[in-house]
Amino acid sequence: MNVLIRELSVQDVRNFLIQNPEVIESHLLYNVTTDALESLLTKKRERPLLQLTGQILSKKLACSVESDQQIYERIEELIKIVSRQVDADYYTIYVPRKNLTELCIYRNGEFFEYGPIVKGQTVAAHVAFDKQPLFVENVSMDPRFPKGTGHGGNFEGDVLCLPVILPTDDFIAVVEIVKNELKHPFNTSELKLINTCLGWMAACIHENGLRRIMSAQETLNDFLLESTKHMFIEMTSIDTVVQNVMTFTKELVNADRCSLFLVDDENNELFADIFDEGKKDENGRPLLSKKSKIRFDKNKGIAGFVLRKGSVTTGYKTKNILCMPIATKSKIHGVVEMINSIRSDHFSHMDEHALQMFAVYCALALHYCRLFNLLAQQKAQYRVAMEVIQYHSVCTEEEMEPLLKQPLLPPEEIPPDLTTYYFSGFHFSNVLPQLFIQLVVDMFGRESFEIPKLCRFVLTVRKNYRQVTYHNWLHGFHVAHCVWCIIDQSPDIFSDFEKMALVIAGICHDVDHRGYNNMYFQKLNLPLASLYSTSVMEQHHYKQTVFILHTKGLDIFSHLSASEYKDMLELIREAIMATDLALYFGNQKSIAKSVEEGTFDLADDNMRKKAKALMMTGADLCAICKPWATQKRTVKDLYEEFFMQGDEEKKLGFDPIPMMDRTKQDQIPQQQIGFMDFICIPLYNTLNSILPGTKPLIEACCENRQCWMEVVERAKEEKQTIEEEKQRKEESEEQTEERND
Repeated sequence: MNVLIRELSVQDVRNFLIQNPEVIESHLLYNVTTDALESLLTKKRERPLLQLTGQILSKKLACSVESDQQIYERIEELIKIVSRQVDADYYTIYVPRKNLTELCIYRNGEFFEYGPIVKGQTVAAHVAFDKQPLFVENVSMDPRFPKGTGHGGNFEGDVLCLPVILPTDDFIAVVEIVKNELKHPFNTSELKLINTCLGWMAACIHENGLRRIMSAQETLNDFLLESTKHMFIEMTSIDTVVQNVMTFTKELVNADRCSLFLVDDENNELFADIFDEGKKDENGRPLLSKKSKIRFDKNKGIAGFVLRKGSVTTGYKTKNILCMPIATKSKIHGVVEMINSIRSDHFSHMDEHALQMFAVYCALALHYCRLFNLLAQQKAQYRVAMEVIQYHSVCTEEEMEPLLKQPLLPPEEIPPDLTTYYFSGFHFSNVLPQLFIQLVVDMFGRESFEIPKLCRFVLTVRKNYRQVTYHNWLHGFHVAHCVWCIIDQSPDIFSDFEKMALVIAGICHDVDHRGYNNMYFQKLNLPLASLYSTSVMEQHHYKQTVFILHTKGLDIFSHLSASEYKDMLELIREAIMATDLALYFGNQKSIAKSVEEGTFDLADDNMRKKAKALMMTGADLCAICKPWATQKRTVKDLYEEFFMQGDEEKKLGFDPIPMMDRTKQDQIPQQQIGFMDFICIPLYNTLNSILPGTKPLIEACCENRQCWMEVVERAKEEKQTIEEEKQRKEESEEQTEERND
């Protein structure tokens, strides 16, 4: 009979001995020497003492470590004790380096390269990667760790590996404790001991770090807090800040005298006008006096040397001068010079370190003091500028007086077509303010606005339109008039609140237009383009509108509550922004798609907002829908403005687009047809589908397109006639030459 014999494992032997303690007793009595037994007994008795020693050593970490090197020395001492306590074969301490990408081994005060922090290599690298403790039974049989432990890849035994992580989540080490497989495995009490000791250790290291930082900075922080509080509270005067800097700096390093030189970049000089008298006032503060400025080249003297080098100078000849730049990251503001240390015969490194830290606060105080004074100066300049602007941009009482006497025209003087889309203001420029007020009164009633404010508002808006050929006051009136007509022909759709916002936005939508498009400002990186990244002119028009509405006597919406006024401004802003043609395309496509799908609903807030935006675009381009005579005149003015921009671009070395190139005027009719086909006809078709009252706009637009087509055909015929005439002339000349021959 064959008998299968299974090889016993170490664990099998351990389990047998636990179940049969008499075997151990018999083995110890008959096979182990007395010396060996005494040695075992000593180790057994030492175990509680070792645990206590570990606690004491951990606590030492909190109060006696002054450097990182000492921290790892104490960690090694502690782990050595713990390893003995749990009867481990060996231990290894790993330290993360190179921004937590590699491990090195710390042993007996030295660091040795080990390997990268990755999975699939060693137990320590795995724990460093996961930041989680790990227990591995018989590491040589675990495929996760082909390179095993720090002791070598062929080691057979159990591994306990733990990361050392501080309460701040700083990862500072990995501890690896290993037992040979012939020994008993880690038991619960040993694991508890190891975890407890490492917990003590991490907490104590953290406490020690805090203690070191707080101890070093406690006194200095108190001083910095008190001194900078005074400097920043009293920063309205540069003299006060300078005096505070000098006073607190002398106290900080215990100097006999102090000088502070400020930098004058414009003249390439250092200067000082506050001087230390070497005396104290009744409160014990240094006596500083303001005298005539002394100036010298910033390349001369100790202060000049420090300024050029941007570094500290100590011990110049007599070893009792400490000179340091007062600098922020990008600029040196001055140089402070400490003379004669009272504490000793020279300034110490501690003085240098303290002054270096304090100099940062001094630099910030000087920097913000100058900024504060600059802002105060600019604020005063702004107020003066605003007074000038208001004087020149707000209508005067003399200008307003005629309109205030007769804000409305007599009925017989009102143009009969004023309430139609076809009205043109070319021949009514003198009475356009009255006509606008008439439209407002017709739509909202005479009591809706205070008439004096409305008069002053209209005249101020007119005054703020520049004298350019197209984007002028007349254009602003035409847009507001078209908005009024659309609202009038779309009854019960818009609220009175919306109507007010739309009409006022219409009259103000191009206020202060300079005759150039948005691309011009962005291309040349002009100031307006730096203020607004998109819709440059539209945002400027809105800001100008708000400026007018905020001006006393022009605040036509003063009857609204604060929240209503805020909502009114937002509606006006949305309406003016909608006149940026770059925003039109997406809006039109979105509405057209909703109409096609049958989902468009003016009751929906988002769709209603889009409808009002499309309505503003349609009003802005309403010149394309005026009678043919008005259309031709408007296009002439428009292109003259385009050509003005093109001329400026040529002067600056740019090639203008054909529409703005004066040499390509013959392309105007074809360009107008293209503009209608690509923008206007889709626009007015979509607008008509959601606001049927705008049908005259699409009809007039199509009629004008036909007129432009006729212009193009006539031009072709004239060109053909000219070419035929030229050809006949050439043929006649050839026949004459032949007869002469």
